Amino acid sequence: MSPSRTGQRSVTPDSVKALMIIEAIVIAFFSFWLANEYVYNAYFRAYVNSVLVEHFTTYTIALGLGIGLAGTAAAAALYKNLREAKVKLESVTPRIRGSIEKMLASVPAIEGKTAIPSISPVPVSQPAPEVPGTTVIPVPPAPAPPPTEEKK
Repeated sequence: MSPSRTGQRSVTPDSVKALMIIEAIVIAFFSFWLANEYVYNAYFRAYVNSVLVEHFTTYTIALGLGIGLAGTAAAAALYKNLREAKVKLESVTPRIRGSIEKMLASVPAIEGKTAIPSISPVPVSQPAPEVPGTTVIPVPPAPAPPPTEEKK
């Protein structure tokens, strides 16, 4: 989000931003220099290839171990946060459940049971048998909402 939307100013001073840009330019220059040296200097190319090929398994093991440890640390941190959230929710749940039960108790209950159509086929000529003790209360249709005007 832009600072104009949030109303907060950036905390990074302009001098630090300028230094970051200068550092990026220096890194790009040295990267270009190394790539150029690798392409045009046969001795440097032989040295880089021997170092990388000679220790390829070491680099692979170190990279795999680093990714594995980072993944384990992330999983442990997420599990810890999950446990803390679960404990907080368990302490809040009884209060929420109690307030929901109070709200539901204040809602008027429907006295009659609704008629549930039977699954077995009933001939059209015979009416369905009525179960004693049930009453069917007709529900009036809801009024249609007023038409909304489109704003241009």
